[in-house]
Amino acid sequence: MVKNRNNSSGIHKLQTDNGVIEDPKLIEDHILDFYKNPYVDSNPNAHITGNMEDLIGTYIPTMVSSGENIMLIKCPDYLEIKNVAFNLNGNSALGPDSFGRVILSFMIGDYWDKCLQCYSTIFFKKWILPKMNSNVVSLIPKIQGADSIKDFRPIVAANFKLKIISKILVDRLDMVASRIISLNQYGFVQCRQIHDCIGIASKAINMLSKR
Repeated sequence: MVKNRNNSSGIHKLQTDNGVIEDPKLIEDHILDFYKNPYVDSNPNAHITGNMEDLIGTYIPTMVSSGENIMLIKCPDYLEIKNVAFNLNGNSALGPDSFGRVILSFMIGDYWDKCLQCYSTIFFKKWILPKMNSNVVSLIPKIQGADSIKDFRPIVAANFKLKIISKILVDRLDMVASRIISLNQYGFVQCRQIHDCIGIASKAINMLSKR
């Protein structure tokens, strides 16, 4: 059953601007180019002029105090890592490291050391361990009979260590997010609903006839 499902769920051909491609290597290259090209800057230094630090200091106000900044970047302790790890979805798909929250329950002590190593490497040594940010990407068809890469939705399964570190950052940023994010930003902020924008737009339209 698994073998039949894999055979039926594979992408065996794709419609492109230059016609239909069926060669697996051409399909692979086409998919990689589709997702990679939008995020590649041909000249990454073209938009940088002058001293960027002076520009930021002049036009962007300081919203985070030195004490809050220490809280944001300090190495997490055992309890913080444990709480974050056990609050993650225990049945989430496994990433390239083959670890999930259920497995982590039996080895949280060893995992704590690995997370501290990864965290300090990223924030204090300024580089990421090889393959740490690797992801497993699956393409899910949006419609039945999808034949173009635009008809697929990418689903990403990340390494569990990276999920923990990302969640730690999210929980810490949540303490200052409501203050540093503009009041005009409604989506993805706690206690704000993106649906409020619909209500505001509706009220504005109703008031267009009034002076």
